[in-house]
Parts: sequence; C-alpha cells; structure tokens
Amino acid sequence: MGNIWSIDGLDVYITRKRIKRMNMRIKEPDGRVVISAPFGTPDGDIIEFVRSKRGWIDRNAARIRARAEAHPEPATWAEKEALRRDLKRRIAARLPYMEDATGLRSNGWTVRDMHTRWGSCNTNTHHLNFSLMLASRSDEELDYVILHELVHTVVPNHGADFYAMMDRYMPGWKTIRKRLKY
Repeated sequence: MGNIWSIDGLDVYITRKRIKRMNMRIKEPDGRVVISAPFGTPDGDIIEFVRSKRGWIDRNAARIRARAEAHPEPATWAEKEALRRDLKRRIAARLPYMEDATGLRSNGWTVRDMHTRWGSCNTNTHHLNFSLMLASRSDEELDYVILHELVHTVVPNHGADFYAMMDRYMPGWKTIRKRLKY
C-alpha cells in the first residue's frame, strides 16, 4: 500500500502515484488515513497537508470507527452468507411493496458487498444493487434505500425532481438518511 508515516502521532499511509493533485481518504472500517501524492511531492508538503486537515481527519475517522463498532462486519464467510440470505429475503418482501406504493418498477436487483454506498441504480437498465451492509439496518432504513434507488429509475440525478419524489413517497426520508450516516 505504500509507506506508513507518523505525523503528530497519527499513522498515515502514503502512496505516490502518477496523479496531478494530492488526495486523502479515510478507509472503513478502521478509519485509517490514506494519502495519494504525485511523484516528486516534497515530504514537507505532505506533512503540511495532513496537519492542515487534522480537524477533519479526527472528526471523520471517529465517525467511521463508531459506525463500524455499531454495525460490525461478519467474522466468517458463513456469517456473511447468512446475512446475505436474510437481506435477500427482506428485500424480496419490501421491494414489491415499495413498487406497488409508488408505481415505480425495477428490472431486477442484486445484493453486493459494497462498502462505500448503500445502493445503486443502473439508470439505463433499471437494475438495482443493494449493499450487504443493509443487513444490519432496520426495515425503515432498508425501505429508504429501496425508494431512493427506485426514484433513480425515473430521475437519474439528485436534483429538485428527485427530492420532490422522495418527499412525496416518504415524507420523513431526511431523518432516516441521517441515521444511515452513522
């Protein structure tokens, strides 16, 4: 992955790449900080970049670690497959209900082991993907993600029309979305 630097007591994973600008990510589930820097970037610039972002790093790393503690990853393959089966059962029950309530239709769905998003929608085929992470979430949160992706079958972006449809079909969706961030 690169080199591990300790900057003011913070372990930072540094990788140099053929890129134009330095960027930083905080990886799930452990909240580790990863910096990608262009070849030739002086070490001092990387250190200053990390120091300038320290408040943001601390806040977001803590949030990511708290989320991982509240919703831990399954320890074994068998546990993961049991969660996948249960989530598929829940989606198979909830998706038709949401389709009937809204009149929106998908052309199939899949559960995937996604770690950076709850769901996705192919706006051309109307195929929905749901993250295995939803297995540890409530039915209300699952319904929100299902609705979100169903709305994308007719509105491909997050513009005013998208939010109007979300408000129409699930007036309290903003509160549910906030819960999914933690």
